[in-house]
Amino acid sequence: MPLYTKKIVSRASLIFLLVVFLFSSSSGQNSIEETIEQLSSDNVRGYIQPLLDGFGANINSGFPGSARIRSSGLTFRVQFVGMGMLVGDSEKTFFATPPQPFPQEPVETATIFGGEGTTVTHQSGIRYKFQNGQVDTRILPFAVPQLTVGDFFGTQLTLRYVPLPSISDFPEVNLFGLGVRHSVSQYLPVTPIDIAAGVFYQTFSIGEFMDSKAMALSLQASKTLLLLTLYGGVQYETADVNLSYTYTGPLPPGDTSDRNISLDLRGDNRFRVTAGAGLALGILHLHTDISFGAVTVVSAGLGFGI
Repeated sequence: MPLYTKKIVSRASLIFLLVVFLFSSSSGQNSIEETIEQLSSDNVRGYIQPLLDGFGANINSGFPGSARIRSSGLTFRVQFVGMGMLVGDSEKTFFATPPQPFPQEPVETATIFGGEGTTVTHQSGIRYKFQNGQVDTRILPFAVPQLTVGDFFGTQLTLRYVPLPSISDFPEVNLFGLGVRHSVSQYLPVTPIDIAAGVFYQTFSIGEFMDSKAMALSLQASKTLLLLTLYGGVQYETADVNLSYTYTGPLPPGDTSDRNISLDLRGDNRFRVTAGAGLALGILHLHTDISFGAVTVVSAGLGFGI
């Protein structure tokens, strides 16, 4: 990997590390992992689902926006892309079931993005407090470096790679992504816009705690006016997460259930519509867009190349 590319990857990784460190220490009480370990398999889904939705929607964002791909020529572009899912009130609460012997009636409490956890009281006077939220934010940020190369028979390749070693109490983090886009407009005899179709696959892991796989199928269109490119598209996507942890919360007397929990979860975002704009100033390339689906994501990128 060229030296300047390594520097970009390193800087992007540092910014990403600052983001995840913020998440892991934002409540001033327990880390996210410690909090999750106190949740049963039934309650952990609702508690962490908004975070999984955000990660899934974020890593499925920020791909090259322009649909202009030549049948031959050279494209080589290194980009730094930031994305962020907007966190609304609906991502801050969910309904959870108290542990036995409390009445098994769901109560509204905080998700990972919420505030204080709800306290329930048993008729005997014993109280149980659900976990507090861990991340107080209106936007869940993410950042990745990516490399785009082409154009080969109307095709471009996009690569993402973020390696982060274990630092302090935060485990090792790895992201790898590979995408292919192909020009559709080259097969159309007369079209006023550029059209491209793409497929992207990514893997993301945090230590042995969380493993995620994401896939996106997209159809994009764009129009270039001098230095300005307007673009939009539709996308189908998935984000599957395996969550593994050891439950440390309370169990009913005599319950010898296995405390080792492994759950397969899926992000809620399936379809999105994206609109954005890009600006080309020589070797400098800027773009920003917004996408709407089950969640709303904004992204912006800074790139260098041809």
